[in-house]
Amino acid sequence: MACRSDTAFGADTVFEVFERERARIVVLGASWDSCTQVHRYEELFDVPYRHPMTVSGHVDFGAGRHPLDLRMVVRDVDLKSTLDFAPLFDRLRVNGSIAGADLLGTRVESVSTADLAAVCGELMTDDPWILVRQPRLIERRARLLAREPVRLAVLGSRTLDVLTAELAAEGERVLAGEPLAVHAPEFGALGRDIHDPASPLRTFGAQVSFFVDRIEDVLAVDDLDPDLPAERLADAVNHYADLVAAYAETTDRPVFVTTFAQLQAARRPVGPLIAEANRLLAAALAGLETVHTVDLADAVARHGGDSLVDQRLWQVARVPHSRSLSATLARRYWGLALSVLGRTARVIVTDLDNTLWHGVVGEDGIEGIQVGTDHPGNAHQRLQRVLKSLSDAGVALAVCSKNDEDLALRAIREHSGMVLGEDDFVAMEIGWRPKTEAIADLAARLNIGLANILFLDDNPVERAAVREFLPDVIVPELPADPTGYADLVLDSPFTTVFAVTDADRRRTAQYRAREQVEKRRRGFDRPEDFYASLGTEVHVSPLTEGTMARAEQLCAKTNQFNTTTRRHTRAELRHLADAPDSDVLVVAVGDRFSPREDVGLVILRHDGPVTTVDSYLLSCRVLGRGVEAGLLGWLTGRLAADGKTRVRGLVVPTERNGPCRTVFADAGFTPGPGDGEWERPVDGAARGPAWLPIVDHTKRRETQHV
Repeated sequence: MACRSDTAFGADTVFEVFERERARIVVLGASWDSCTQVHRYEELFDVPYRHPMTVSGHVDFGAGRHPLDLRMVVRDVDLKSTLDFAPLFDRLRVNGSIAGADLLGTRVESVSTADLAAVCGELMTDDPWILVRQPRLIERRARLLAREPVRLAVLGSRTLDVLTAELAAEGERVLAGEPLAVHAPEFGALGRDIHDPASPLRTFGAQVSFFVDRIEDVLAVDDLDPDLPAERLADAVNHYADLVAAYAETTDRPVFVTTFAQLQAARRPVGPLIAEANRLLAAALAGLETVHTVDLADAVARHGGDSLVDQRLWQVARVPHSRSLSATLARRYWGLALSVLGRTARVIVTDLDNTLWHGVVGEDGIEGIQVGTDHPGNAHQRLQRVLKSLSDAGVALAVCSKNDEDLALRAIREHSGMVLGEDDFVAMEIGWRPKTEAIADLAARLNIGLANILFLDDNPVERAAVREFLPDVIVPELPADPTGYADLVLDSPFTTVFAVTDADRRRTAQYRAREQVEKRRRGFDRPEDFYASLGTEVHVSPLTEGTMARAEQLCAKTNQFNTTTRRHTRAELRHLADAPDSDVLVVAVGDRFSPREDVGLVILRHDGPVTTVDSYLLSCRVLGRGVEAGLLGWLTGRLAADGKTRVRGLVVPTERNGPCRTVFADAGFTPGPGDGEWERPVDGAARGPAWLPIVDHTKRRETQHV
């Protein structure tokens, strides 16, 4: 009690004295999870799931009370971690460091603080998360919490508290702890906030915005009148569209406008009125390239039988949507937000037995599994139809199944009820090893981040294992009844496909080509021979309106090979392309397995004789073929011809862009003065591989072999 210290576990505390005196800690009938001494080593090794905190109070060491600010480390409650000392004390048992005996019907054990300190240091150095349950999940949560918040705005003239609450709740589920900020204007303040540059809305900086007013709100009425004069309807809808347009001019981020639908019963048909209002709205918004619509009628159809408007909430607080409809809209809005932010699934990895078909093919045989028009096989066939439609829209499909490979493939090929065929899958992992290993290998072969993989499996144990060991993978909780599988996939925000491009439609073929390339790689001893065998050709062109949509998509969704992860919008790209001191170059790649396609961007900023690579990004499909560094080698020669003398690059590390960290070093750059900075003189020397032809369309040059 006489240990005088202003820290809880540091120097001169009783815990430090115990360690100095080589004391033994004894537990009598208690768990080692009660061993407070361990907290000293958590503090000394600065474990990331704790943070410092100061507690102020008064102490009396025998000379009277005096104030003290006590420094201690406490667990970060936002991480929702649970301590688990089992790995530590299991290691001490293995080392023979724990002594024990039975005494009066209980167990007495002891350990030396010296041994405890040594093993804590060893384990925490190797893995600072080792003393929390589900360490990889908690580590991921910590990474997410360190990010800048996702910022969504919901915009309307009524009370939007219920909708913002549902958006926050859905965001908690889809973001898994990542910070979120949702903004809505005060009642009746939408117009003021849009036009005031200093308003909370204008300073919020929403990444995605949603206009949510109903036709009743636009007309400022409680009930719709089918005899409403056409002029009044047109004036009201056009005024609303003018607000949307004015807001769209203040942001280059996506703006979604919810269309109109009948949400309340009416004595006379109001369908024609709503149809005309939607026609007027579409005409008024035409030409606003960052503005898109959300089909409210479709959301209502997916909603179910609950009330769409809660009359009590409407009469008391002017809340326009019921809680259940607000929840439906929140899922729809989050799907669109995730899509434009590049957070949706790009590959769905599915199990086979009791997922794509009913039954276990290894036990029931091909003739015994059920998939077709009759129950229960029709539920699985419906899931296959949904997956097929997603594949057609650019979400690739793959298989991960514990099964006999030959038998499983025969079932896919031969069963008459199968909607999905072997060619619908870009890769298959069929065997008996852990699915966590198989999914990780599949992701590596396809060169796709785990965060863009969605895993479907009827087995809750397999789902739990993937959540534990591959926490970045999206793992929805499938219902017990397979009839709900298809709806779960359809309603998931992670399967939303917005603004489907030709590149999206070709994605399945691209991933399949990637799998063929990886198989071909194994047949060559020298990497350069393998690269040359692919017949790769690169085309570099200036940004045009025709390639603008793809360029914006690449900026939004490319994560692995993206040196700075700057999410340039369409307006920013257009400004950079038009400015005299910058260039936006679109990179297209074709080879013997895939037709030519736009797969990358290089954004350059010029300052006299020095050029800086503002952004360099490539689709994962072309990584690992020498294009990455080869293109930079070509670029130095091009800049030399333009009179430049030095080129600089920058790598801003993120948790997902590991593949691009060494690209500048690989292209002959040397470290610059700041963190992540690289530079090299422009001497006109081509330093790329001889087998990579690059066609320069920026100055109508002939093919150059660099």
